[in-house]
This record gives sequence, C-alpha cells and structure tokens, in this order.
Amino acid sequence: MMAKYGFFPEKLNITLTCASGVEKALKSELTRLGYGDAPAINGALTIEGSPLDVARLNVNLRTADRVYIRVAQFTALTFDELFDGVKSIKWEEFFPVDAKVLVNGKCVKSKLFAISACQSIVKKAISDRLCRVYKTNRLSESGAEYGLEFSIFKDEVTLYINTSGAGLHKRGYRDLVGIAPIKETLASALLLFSDFYKEKPFADPFCGSGTIAIEAARIALNIAGGVNRTFAFNRWNNFDKKYFDLAFSEAKDKEDRNRKLEFFASDIDPKAVKLAKRHAERAGVADKIRFETQSVKNFKSDLSNGTIVTNPPYGERVYDIKEAEICYKWLGEAYKKLDGWSAFVITSAKSFEKHFGQKCDRERKLYNSNRECKYYYYYGKRRTEND
Repeated sequence: MMAKYGFFPEKLNITLTCASGVEKALKSELTRLGYGDAPAINGALTIEGSPLDVARLNVNLRTADRVYIRVAQFTALTFDELFDGVKSIKWEEFFPVDAKVLVNGKCVKSKLFAISACQSIVKKAISDRLCRVYKTNRLSESGAEYGLEFSIFKDEVTLYINTSGAGLHKRGYRDLVGIAPIKETLASALLLFSDFYKEKPFADPFCGSGTIAIEAARIALNIAGGVNRTFAFNRWNNFDKKYFDLAFSEAKDKEDRNRKLEFFASDIDPKAVKLAKRHAERAGVADKIRFETQSVKNFKSDLSNGTIVTNPPYGERVYDIKEAEICYKWLGEAYKKLDGWSAFVITSAKSFEKHFGQKCDRERKLYNSNRECKYYYYYGKRRTEND
C-alpha cells in the first residue's frame, strides 16, 4: 500500500525576499504584524513560523517579493555531495506522491557552478527519495506544481520552497501595463519610507497607471496586499486550507473601507489617467482617489501638511533627458507653493536636485526594475492651528 503523505510541519523556517534597499521597510512590516525583529542577510529575512504564518505573510505583506520555506542548508563541493545532501531531506513532509516539482536555482562563488547540471541532480535526488518513500518506480507528476529553488553560495547549499508562486507585487488589480510602471511592492516601500499617513492629504502628480496612489489608498484603508489573489500554496492539497481561510478572514476584518481620504493623482497623459482609474476600480479604491489629467506645472492644493510620493520620468523610456529635467523644475516650483507638504521622489537622474531647485533632507539608494535610483526626501514644515 502506498504511503500517505502528511501535512506541512508545524515548525518552519520562513524566508522573505525583497528588492535591494527595501529590507528596512519589510522589517517594519514584520514588526507591525507581530513577528519582532528579523535580521536581513543578502536581501532576505528569515523567521521561525508555522503554516498559518506562511499564509498570513503572503496575504499581508506589501513589500516582500516572495515567501519561501527554507528546507535545509548543507555544504557541497561535489555533485555526489549535492545529491546525497538533497536525498537525505524528508521531502515527503512537503511533496505528495503526485507533486510536480519544478527546480530552479543559482550558483555563486562555488565549486559547483553548472546550474543546469545542479538542477538535474537536485531533481533526481528528490525523485529518488520520494519513489523510495512512496514505494513506486516513478512519479506521475500529475498533481500541483511545487517550486523548489536552490542557492549555492560559497559552496553552501540552501533549498527553498516557493509558497507564493508569482511575485507578491502581482496584487491582481493591474491587468493592463502602462509605460515604465513601478512594481506594487516598490510603491508600497516608497510610501512606508515616507511620512505618508492615512489622515493627511496625499498626492502623486506623475501617477502613470496609478500604482503609488492605489497602494497608498489600500494602506490607508488597511486592505492587505494579497487579498485579491491566490498563491502557490492554495493549490497544494497537503497545505491545510484552514490556514489561508483564517489569514484571509483576519485581513478582511481589519479593513476600514469607509475611511474618508484626501488623495489625489494626476498625469499629463489622458491614457495613463484612464488606465489608473481602471486599476483603482479593480483595486476597490476608485472612490477614494481623485484623478485628474494635468501637467505637473499646474499641480496645486489648498490643503496643508500633505505628502507627495512620486515616480517622475527619468528621461529614459519616457521623455528625453531635457523633458524630464523640465518636469523636475516644474515639480520643484509647484512644491514651493504648497503649505507644509513633504515630497518624496524616486529617480535615476543624477541632476534631480539641481533642477528641482532644492537640496534634499536625506536620500536612500533603491532599485527600480534593476535601475539604480535615489529616493529623495524633502520634509515640509508642518503648520499647526496656531500658525
């Protein structure tokens, strides 16, 4: 009789990945979710948790790229050591007999550097183990897909199971892509790095397809990042459905969709604004953001103490450099006329401060689609009722 596979172990090492420079925002998210301080190593954070935590993290995190289960670590200098190390792992705790295991990985500064050969060895070692445990000559691979990733760094092998599937930036609301879009995860990080707050006015005068403004509204309404999508683990019969159901219901209970917001988004391109409205509708926040078609030159607000978070043209894929520099100049001129507002701007343009007309209060290095950028902080002088 074929062995019966069990459910995932209750104690897991959970690894969270994010874009370079975003680690601090992700750590802050983990703290707010009650997971305490997690060390960041090479763009990844690892915590101890359970299958329920896997579900909660996938549903709630805004800045993480993916949520992985870190299965094992060992040293391998030869292919034989790699095979034996992988085969010794209790894969039956994670993969049922019909699992379709897809193996990908990377090798850096290691004696084992042939990625395709390592992929084949890892896959064969897993198959041999499962065939022995399940008492079968071959695996049907007719069931759900399980993404298995290996990393061989300085001869240290680490094996991960991808519980997210597609990257967590895929929230489910952005079905059409505009020109030079920013990922939802980076947009959220920009907001979390800023002084943005749900009870203050917010604006994005270069809104494009609306990602930053939509993420701002979802944060303000406490709409979790992953409530509109499914994850890889949703398709795994051996990952108890109750964990996702509980994580989802917890997230929905925390929403505050009736909150009144003073949020604004504009762009000079009417097609971009139309697309932004479409995405806001799909994201459930269309009635929380006022969209307008206008040049940044005409941007203004009668409100005080607001926050601008924006991703203007870099002079690469949108506009040429001279046109982008004019946009920075107009943004700077508009900003000077605002009452107590802060501004947070990401761009790869090295001359941004010169054309904006003001030195920033601080800056942070980030990457937008693998393009090195700086995130400029301009803190406004807040007005009080006594001013």
